[in-house]
Order: sequence, then structure tokens, then C-alpha cells
Amino acid sequence: MGEAVGRLDRSNTAIVVDSTSDMPEVLRTDPNVSMVPLNVHFGDETYRDWIDLKPREFYARLLTVERLPTTSQPSAGAFLAEYRRLREGFENVYSIHLSGKLSGTVESARLAQSQVDGVTVVDTEVACLAISLLVQCLLRKLDEGTTDQEFQAFIDRYTQKSGRLFMLDTLEYLQRGGRIGRASSLAGSLLNIKPLLTFSDGVVAPYKKVRGERKAVTAMVEYFLELTRPGVPVRVGLSHAAAPQKMEELEAMIMATDRESDICLRGEVGAVIGTYAGPGAVALFFIEE
Repeated sequence: MGEAVGRLDRSNTAIVVDSTSDMPEVLRTDPNVSMVPLNVHFGDETYRDWIDLKPREFYARLLTVERLPTTSQPSAGAFLAEYRRLREGFENVYSIHLSGKLSGTVESARLAQSQVDGVTVVDTEVACLAISLLVQCLLRKLDEGTTDQEFQAFIDRYTQKSGRLFMLDTLEYLQRGGRIGRASSLAGSLLNIKPLLTFSDGVVAPYKKVRGERKAVTAMVEYFLELTRPGVPVRVGLSHAAAPQKMEELEAMIMATDRESDICLRGEVGAVIGTYAGPGAVALFFIEE
């Protein structure tokens, strides 16, 4: 139960994501894409990520509260309702979510999947705009027409081969939110050390620690060059947490390299991911075509 079959295109295949995908407008308005939100809790107040609470409002509030917000996954019922709605118009539904080691969201999706035919649930082992970049690549495949085997093969390659790196201003939010994973080895560093983190086996893991923001951005570009090749097109997504200038600096440095870079997505880090990343973060995601 739950596996897509045959030829896939826009007429028969829909994609569901959760709100940690931090979708830019171009994906939020795509007719083949829908989103099920996680929740953000400020004390007794609950907000749906990206629906009731947008990034600008969230970061402004984050700087004024004594207690950090908490987050919670969508219910299985929320996914079930969305799957049933989509199956009225589509034969196949791919439900694509953040790492199951960071959230129970994918388990909620799987509970709902067990009650609806034609739904495939994917644990991307990543989060944030990395999910949106995968979705955009999959939409291009639907535009061209593809098979379920090719679709799944690309998802597998993306999970294994895509680049993912993010720089935090501080590890404080990740520590206090309990999502620090193997990056705890970077905690307690000296002043002005910028932690560079990645996703590895579905958890947050250390990549490098660099003294000073400029060197950290340079290290992100070096990472990009290590994992890409000249002459091979590479699709790139960039996002920031209330730090647009950092993102623009990173973009300019990537575009100055000799890689055939297509900066196809630019976005903001939403409230759920921002609860753990904190303000000032910038992220880089990419995949060679």
C-alpha cells in the first residue's frame, strides 16, 4: 500500500511537504504542491508555522521573550485529511518531510499513509530549504514526464549526494531546543567562533568551526567547490534567518566561482527551524544536475 506506479507527470502526481521546508513563494503557489504546518508554541499560544506566524514576526518576537518557544509535529489526522483531498484529483501523492531523527512529523505522515492508497512518504534526512530544493527538482521531472522508478532514484541520489551546510550565529538555540545532535562537540567555543553544521545520517553534525564570519562564509564556498565540478550544472538554494545581507554575500561569492550555478531558490528560515537555528543563520543547499 502507498507506492506510486507507472508514468508520473503534473496531471497525476501531487507533492506534500511540511512547513520546515520553508518554501519560497514560487513553490507555495505551485498547483502541485501543498503544505501541512508544524506548530510553534509561545507559552499557551499556538501558531501554525508559515500560516499564522511568518519569519519577520517570529524573529522580532524571539528577541523579546524570556522563554524560548517550543514546536510540535502535525497530527496524523492533518496529513490524512490532506491525502484524501489530494487523492480526489491525483493518482499519486509524494509526501516529503524533514528528518525523522529531528521530528516525529514523518511518523505522523506514515500513520496517515497507512489509511490511503497511492501515497509515498519520504524521509529526506534533511530540513529547511534543502527540502524545497528537492521538491523543485521533482517538479521539473513532472514537467518532463518521468517514471516512479526515476522519481525515487532521484530522491535517493538527492538524499545521498546533495550538499547541505549552514552557519549559525550561535549554538545557544540548538542547545536549548535539544536538537544539537553531534554538533555538541562545537559547543563552548571561543568568542567569535562560527559553527558550520551539516546534516549527516539525519541529524545535525559538525562540519567545521571557523573564527569570524567572513572566514566562515569563505569556508562555505570552499565546501561548495569540493562537492561540485566545473562544467556540470548545479542547482543551488540559499536561505537566511533574519540575515539577508549574509545570504547575499554568500550568493555573490558562489556566483564568482567557475561553477555553472543556478541560484534557483532563495528563502527565509521559518519559525520552526528558526526556533533551533536562531537569528543570524545562513544556509546553502545544492545538487548537481
